[in-house]
Amino acid sequence: MCPICRWLLLVWMIAMAGSAVAETPEPLPERIADLVSALEGGEGDFAPMMVDPGWLDDQGQAAQRRALQAYYDYRREGYEHRRRVFAWQLLSSKITFVLVVFLVVVGIYFSWLQFRQGQGGGGDTRTTLEASPGGIKLSSPVLGVIILTLSLLFFYLYLVHVYPIEEIL
Repeated sequence: MCPICRWLLLVWMIAMAGSAVAETPEPLPERIADLVSALEGGEGDFAPMMVDPGWLDDQGQAAQRRALQAYYDYRREGYEHRRRVFAWQLLSSKITFVLVVFLVVVGIYFSWLQFRQGQGGGGDTRTTLEASPGGIKLSSPVLGVIILTLSLLFFYLYLVHVYPIEEIL
């Protein structure tokens, strides 16, 4: 709970304790010390602080129940959101995996085509590069090796940087 919220809650609780002084035999300074010590909890705890129902009137008890219900609603919605995020991440990682495997298979197929073309077409060993407004044309006997190397490098980078699964809990 933030420090400002703590002090606002402390002021409210002191006001509530002051209005109930006549009803309770416990002296006010001891009750304030109890409230201050109750506010000294951990910084990361967002749960509403529960106050002894004897210190609160009906309206205070209703406010405390609403705060507790809002806290549990918040926690449930956070859990549902995280569940949906994990479901989406699972689906998107499956889609990404299929696309990566498809790209690697296509790269291997194109490199196979280049190898076949280099073996069967009369043994043309010239490298040609043509650039025109209609596109770029590259022909080389080592093009199959280049495509194969790029495909396998892409797959390796995917496996090393994208695919690893790490436990987070």
